[in-house]
Amino acid sequence: MKKIVFSLLLVLLIGCGTSGGSEPLSDKINEQIGVKPYLPETEYPINLAIIEYRTVLEDGEQVKGDPLKARVEYGVSQEEKVDQEFLESWKEQHPDLEIIHGNLYMDQTAIGLSISPGGVGEMTNAEVIEIEGHEVDYQFIEREETQPVIISINFEDVGYMIEYQAEEDDIEEEAKAFAADIINHYNSK
Repeated sequence: MKKIVFSLLLVLLIGCGTSGGSEPLSDKINEQIGVKPYLPETEYPINLAIIEYRTVLEDGEQVKGDPLKARVEYGVSQEEKVDQEFLESWKEQHPDLEIIHGNLYMDQTAIGLSISPGGVGEMTNAEVIEIEGHEVDYQFIEREETQPVIISINFEDVGYMIEYQAEEDDIEEEAKAFAADIINHYNSK
């Protein structure tokens, strides 16, 4: 009896640890791009992870080259997946992208996070601010539809580009807190 209860508890703990956590996804990204990213947990679920590949020409045709970067999308919800026809069309239009986790959804992306080995370039027209003692490029873009905050953070071996577009009244503070979570992870190493 004790063995059965222990086995059930173990299964439940393993199941809970992998379903909501981002560690397995970080490992999967590491296998693809050679960098294990830190993926903050938020109120928004991770809907999708994509690997972007370099496009190279082989015998006059474009083919997938080496992995370039990863993109993780936190969604507003996971209520409505795109249909199979849309997914096939998307894959055809984006031969340099490969979905390694999740699905495409109809709802908008709340947070887009690009992870680039070696770092991300400087942003044009961005101001340099300090978050948790770390200099970052920062831009708040005011538009009619959405008002995204874009933050780029570079560390020794990896760069993060955050596109925070959740429709929140305090979007700038939330975006900075998301960036601070990433920075604090690297500061604690």
